[in-house]
Amino acid sequence: MTPVQLSSPTFAAPVRVADMSDAALAQRLADGDRGALDAVYRRHAPALRRYAHRYVDATLAEDAVHDAIARTHMALLGRGRVVELRPWLFRCVRNACLSELDRAANRRCDELGPEPIAAGGADCSDVAARNEHLRSALARMGELPPRQREALALRALDGAGYDELAAHFTLSENAAVQLVHRARRNLTALVAVA
Repeated sequence: MTPVQLSSPTFAAPVRVADMSDAALAQRLADGDRGALDAVYRRHAPALRRYAHRYVDATLAEDAVHDAIARTHMALLGRGRVVELRPWLFRCVRNACLSELDRAANRRCDELGPEPIAAGGADCSDVAARNEHLRSALARMGELPPRQREALALRALDGAGYDELAAHFTLSENAAVQLVHRARRNLTALVAVA
């Protein structure tokens, strides 16, 4: 019998979690790998923090980043869902920031109490402050997406009803309400950042 020469086995070096693609990390997150969660944080947190800081202060930006990564982990865990990780994270951070801005605006409204006019009349400084706020909102309307800008202008400035908006945009009435609500929310966020 002829002796067979065996070659020594070669093993590929294991791929480090930190070197994996975003798609592979998303799959590992879906499988429940905590190392992937850490790798996602280390890779994307600096850019996400800078992005969030455009909307909110540094402390809230960090909270938004943690919230986005935790939500991403929960959304993917055990569901076999496929997402593009980076855009998904940025969307989550944006949503977290807008929610925080909305909560902050609601807190400010609660602190203000009743309208000065309802309390028996407005003084000049209140009227001036409201006019300044209105000027700022009108100036920032140009930054809204065109469809939201048009819907808000038709509703708030021209007094169009939701049924008219629905017909204009070929939407259901509920979709028209949502479109105006999104426009108001985005405008509030823009004015709050200014």
